Amino acid sequence: MTYLAHISQDDGREQSLNSHLLNVRQLCEKWGADCQLTHVCGLAGWLHDVGKYNQDFQRYIKGISNAKRGSIDHSTAGAIYLAEYDGQVDHDAAQLLTELVGNAIMAHHNPKGILDFVGPNGAAPFSKRLAKLQDDPRYKQQYEQDWTPFFADFKQSDFTTYYQQAISEIQSLTTAKLIKDQTFYLRFVLSVLIDADHTDTADFEEGYAGDHQEDTAAILANYDAVDEAAVKQQIVENQQQRNPKTKRLNQLRQEMSDACYRAANDTAGIYSLSVPTGGGKTLSSLRFALRKAKTQNVQRIVYVVPYTTIIEQNADVIRKRLNGNKEDSHNILEYHSNISNEPNDKSDFYDPNYYYARDSWNAPIILTSQVAYLNALFGSGSKNIRHMHRLVHSVIIFDEVQTLPVKCIQLNNDALKWFTQQGTTSLLCTATQPALDQVQNGLTVKKEIVPDLEQAQEAFKRVEITPVLNQDEQLKVFTIPDLIAFIETKLADNNSLLVILNTKAAVLAAYQALPEQENLLKYHLSTAMCPKNRQDKFFSIKTQLENNNQKIVVFATNLIEAGVDLSFSCVIRSCAGIDSVIQAAGRCNRNNEKTMGHTYLIQMDRDVERIGGPLKFIQQAAHITKVLVHENLHHSLLSNQVIKQYFTRLYMARNTQLPYPITTLNDNESLLLYPLIAFTKENGEEYQPSSKWLTGYIQKWRKFFPNRLTTAPNTVAKYFQVIDSETTDVIVQYDKDSEKLVSELLSEKSKFSDISQLLKQAQQYCVSVYGDLKNANSQLGQLYASGSIKYYPEQDIYVAEAGAYSEDYGLGKGKLDLLAY
Repeated sequence: MTYLAHISQDDGREQSLNSHLLNVRQLCEKWGADCQLTHVCGLAGWLHDVGKYNQDFQRYIKGISNAKRGSIDHSTAGAIYLAEYDGQVDHDAAQLLTELVGNAIMAHHNPKGILDFVGPNGAAPFSKRLAKLQDDPRYKQQYEQDWTPFFADFKQSDFTTYYQQAISEIQSLTTAKLIKDQTFYLRFVLSVLIDADHTDTADFEEGYAGDHQEDTAAILANYDAVDEAAVKQQIVENQQQRNPKTKRLNQLRQEMSDACYRAANDTAGIYSLSVPTGGGKTLSSLRFALRKAKTQNVQRIVYVVPYTTIIEQNADVIRKRLNGNKEDSHNILEYHSNISNEPNDKSDFYDPNYYYARDSWNAPIILTSQVAYLNALFGSGSKNIRHMHRLVHSVIIFDEVQTLPVKCIQLNNDALKWFTQQGTTSLLCTATQPALDQVQNGLTVKKEIVPDLEQAQEAFKRVEITPVLNQDEQLKVFTIPDLIAFIETKLADNNSLLVILNTKAAVLAAYQALPEQENLLKYHLSTAMCPKNRQDKFFSIKTQLENNNQKIVVFATNLIEAGVDLSFSCVIRSCAGIDSVIQAAGRCNRNNEKTMGHTYLIQMDRDVERIGGPLKFIQQAAHITKVLVHENLHHSLLSNQVIKQYFTRLYMARNTQLPYPITTLNDNESLLLYPLIAFTKENGEEYQPSSKWLTGYIQKWRKFFPNRLTTAPNTVAKYFQVIDSETTDVIVQYDKDSEKLVSELLSEKSKFSDISQLLKQAQQYCVSVYGDLKNANSQLGQLYASGSIKYYPEQDIYVAEAGAYSEDYGLGKGKLDLLAY
């Protein structure tokens, strides 16, 4: 009898279970070798679908029974066999192997991943599930029957040898190391298993007979040669540069690039690159990563970026540098929310190389968002877990690393330490380095690549930040009339002015207050506008700045501070965190149009900005900045010393946020996620978690289920969310294309697959609105009550009425009470 793993939905082709298990095992071996876990991961692949030998499953897959999809458990048999296998020599290593591999096998169809070993209230979910099925006579008989056909397909002596090799890998890893870093080893094994399982299943469905052996290291080595040739050409061109100012700036950028090249020859570790604004960070960090790849067998380069606009810009720069192919989407992969997931028409759009690279992250260079990166480490969903193992033996470049959410810092610090042990190099890039060494599990940076940071900051300096003070040497408080008067004085000496305030309400009030004047253009930008609207405005603003034939004033929220290539003669910034203030200053004199640009730091009246709700953290950051302004009246706010003081105080002020606090949905209990997966040594004893659940487990459950592993990643995945989802997307009708999209979405003729694709296209016409319909006083509730938006339950979308959106004001058409934040 041939036991089946899959039957093709298209043409009825069959894949034998024997073939699937072997294919998955081989892929697991290949990828598991990255952590010296070739046979440990291979064992997970070999046993993951052993439950499909069960007669009930075979009747189901052949259409003989009426069982529902997913109703027959095939993902527990392998774990039970490991638990009962008596071929081990080292019982401690055998138990660790059972818990490491058995949990991954059980979890390979679980959206939240690895089961908790010590769960809520000290329970033992993994061990309880294992014991329950082991003790049930029906399941016991069933699993015993599964092994007869398995060992008809495979020799038991081969399995015994393979098992012993896996035990040896556990012993080489050491118990202490495995227990300390159990969360990441468990995630790694599961990631490898899911990737191998999905890859082989997709290959079978597609009829693909390749082996996915694309040599990313060889591609990166070729890119390194191309990049070095480009560097040499730049040096030659700069020698011929006649403008001494431009020539000096290019020389400084070259020095940054050369420092990166030299640092790449050092061993794997965590590096910082504190290149000042304008220092050529994108290409310098690329050169560092490519040299690392060539000299140390790095398999991929991963850019982690906070904003999709920066991802798109960096991807364009890198493609232009390395291969000139703007359409290359599988060697230089973008992975973020603006990239459509599905092709409209397979014959026209389907690129199997791209879709495999996207799903598996098996690409030489990946540019992705902070959200996707952190979800790969801690989030739920098979597509996220699948990506995690690709970060091993990589260079991870964190662009604007200071934007990492505070609640994720401790979790990410532990992850970076583990990745370093596995040969991964991390590069922390920003002009405002956060004090990641000042938190409880602080990072130790191996090296700051910029040789003389203070000297480099002075050399690249093109803007002064000037606090506007009162008689007490505190930041002066501005009303809207005060601000307009200040703007008019600055327009006397500047043709272009950028004003950044902290809330949409304040931005709109200032925009409306500035009188219309001949030969003066004014623009309003905020997140009340959809991305396409903002993009069009950016283009118009840039054109006007380049023409320089009219004075221009732009009023904006902080959306303009990063990923926007605009340069203003003067900037006014309402007080916020030092990092935001410096980012704002980066929009001033960006292209060295004048000897020195000026950014003015002011304090807007609290009744104007009305900071509250989800933006309360801005007040905290702004307060620290105000204190530092007063303490450093004779020091530049751009100095490394002030930046360090700011982040140290910020993390102290937000100390309660660092361990990722959440309120559970069930019992309103306050819970810290970080201690659930963090392990420390106490009094020379074995590594133990700091979770309060451990006490309950020790007192009640350990005598029944003496786990060696005690982490709770399932609970972490359940609650982990990089960005607190307090908003709802509303589709607006901004232009003819958006009107057509809305019409198609609401058409009865649209199929589910069409709607999925249309919703992806509609993202450029979405505005995020705080609140929900349960709260009539929320922004969403007010817009709904006023008839500005409608909800369509069949499509599960909110759509703004045509008259509720304007190009100049966005959603709400300038009503301050609707979109205050």
